[in-house]
Amino acid sequence: MEGPAEENRTAVSDSLRIYGFSFDYPAAWRLEFDPKFTREEGSLAIKSPSKSVIFVSWGDLRKVVRKLPTPADHSKYSMERAKKNSRGTLNVVEQREMQVNGHYAAFGHAKVETPGILVGAGKRSQEIESLHLHCENTSRYFVVYTALEPEGPKDRERHDTLLNVIRTFKCH
Repeated sequence: MEGPAEENRTAVSDSLRIYGFSFDYPAAWRLEFDPKFTREEGSLAIKSPSKSVIFVSWGDLRKVVRKLPTPADHSKYSMERAKKNSRGTLNVVEQREMQVNGHYAAFGHAKVETPGILVGAGKRSQEIESLHLHCENTSRYFVVYTALEPEGPKDRERHDTLLNVIRTFKCH
C-alpha cells in the first residue's frame, strides 16, 4: 500500500523519453519542443508555471568535436559566446567535472553583468548554469542550461530542477 509520501513523489515528477534520451522534470512544468527538432539535433524547453525555463539541446557530436573535443572545451566556448552576446563581463563562479550516465560531463556556472540600457541605470546581472555532455554511444552532444536572476526566489526552484534533470539524465 502506498503512503502519502509515495503518492506525493509520483505526483511531483514526470519523465520524458524521446529519441533514446530521457530525464525527469516536475509534473507541473510543461514541455515545449522546437518544431524543427529531429533525432539528430534539436531543443526543447521545460517551463514552470512561474515562467522559469530550462533548455535541453542536442546535436551531432562529430560536428562539435572537431572544434571542441571535450565537454570542458564545449562549456568554455558556450560561456564565451554568452559573454560576447551580452556585451558584458563574465565571471566564472564554478566549473567542475561530473559523471552523467557513465560519461564525463562539464558543469559550469557563470555570472554575466551587462551595462544598463539607460545612462545611470546600473548593471543587470544574470547567472548561467549549464551541463555539457558528449555521448559517443549515440554520437550526440547534449547541453542542459538555464539563466538565473541572482537572489530571485524562483531561482532556487529552477536551480534544483536543473540539478534534478542532470541527475536523472540518460543519454542512451
